[in-house]
Amino acid sequence: MTGVAHAVPRPTPAPGSPAGQDATAVVPTGAVIRAVPTVRPEAEVAPAVRTPATPAPVEPSPEGREKQKAGRGAGARERRRQETRTKIVDAATDLFAERGFDAVSVMEIARRAGVVEKTVFNHFPVKEGLVFDADPPMRAALLDAVRRRPAGESVSAAAGSFVVAAVSLLGRPEAAVGVARMARVIRGSRTLQVREREILGDLTNALAELIAEETGARPDQVEPWLAAHAVLGLYASLLELARDRVLAGVGGLELSAELRRQGRRGLSLLQFGLAGYAKRR
Repeated sequence: MTGVAHAVPRPTPAPGSPAGQDATAVVPTGAVIRAVPTVRPEAEVAPAVRTPATPAPVEPSPEGREKQKAGRGAGARERRRQETRTKIVDAATDLFAERGFDAVSVMEIARRAGVVEKTVFNHFPVKEGLVFDADPPMRAALLDAVRRRPAGESVSAAAGSFVVAAVSLLGRPEAAVGVARMARVIRGSRTLQVREREILGDLTNALAELIAEETGARPDQVEPWLAAHAVLGLYASLLELARDRVLAGVGGLELSAELRRQGRRGLSLLQFGLAGYAKRR
């Protein structure tokens, strides 16, 4: 993950977890919106212990040694690349928070990160990429929640429950400062607002295509698109509500409870008309 990749850590869901439980909310809103600095814990390396029953290590051949060197070199390069990327994103986040997205140039970001401008563009071809993931993990997680729903559950129930559980994670303490900061940045930039709508549109299209594939819908049938728009409309509404609340100073358990409450109300309304559509057989 990059320096401001996600609002909160993404737990790995247990196989077969019901879509309505928080465990399935592996990707919160921050998967679409980078929200807080990522903590990069140092890996603890335990010393190798060899018991008498363990055979002694075999000396690699010259070819094997070359492969090991190449592998170590590739690993070191990747670590350096990730470190540079993190510096760039952290620098951009600080500058955007200080002066707004539109008032900050890529050259300033490069200077703050200690790199040249070309390096920034190598990692992020467009400036908006410093705030939004071009292919947010939210896409894969949402589609997976739909694919894994149990028999008898509608696509709107599975996708809607996932959305409600995901957005409610924004109330976690580790998300509060980053969510508020990025809410200000996004609401202060027309460019970012347009890009966010494009991303939400892409998510809607991906979900609609999955529903159409599952149901065998014809290209001229509107039901898959209507269902997908309803689910992503709930997501967008909860996202804006979360921003309103964090900017008003509401956070923690109070924010999570309100997002769940409002999300369930929205889901109930959505279910009233779509509960019988696209049930898993």
